[in-house]
Amino acid sequence: MAKKVRYNGGTESYYGCSDPTNLILGKEYEVVLSRDLCWQTNYTLNGVEGEFNSVWFDEISSDDQIYVAVSNELPVIGERYLCYKMEFVREQPKLIAWNTSRVQAINYLGNNIYQVNTLNSVYIVNVG
Repeated sequence: MAKKVRYNGGTESYYGCSDPTNLILGKEYEVVLSRDLCWQTNYTLNGVEGEFNSVWFDEISSDDQIYVAVSNELPVIGERYLCYKMEFVREQPKLIAWNTSRVQAINYLGNNIYQVNTLNSVYIVNVG
């Protein structure tokens, strides 16, 4: 199955790549080639000429992913959200620094707990 990504508006890169003005914010693209340059990975996209920095894209999965996270900041609709999501590494819980795609919806659940919806994921976040 081909890798699907969505352009998140990024424009910066460590190594040179193609001009992102041909990309459309929020549009889904199919990755036909992924080239690892050590400090940067470039994608070649189906139907778009050039190579583009992979951090300009958010991966798309077929189902929403749900994560538990903590943060010191309140989420803001339309902005990326810095939080620490919980993952299990060698069966031990670990907080991983994470920058989400742009926040689309926020639902306050009480006791400083927020449901933060992004393009592909839902984060249950304790803000403290």
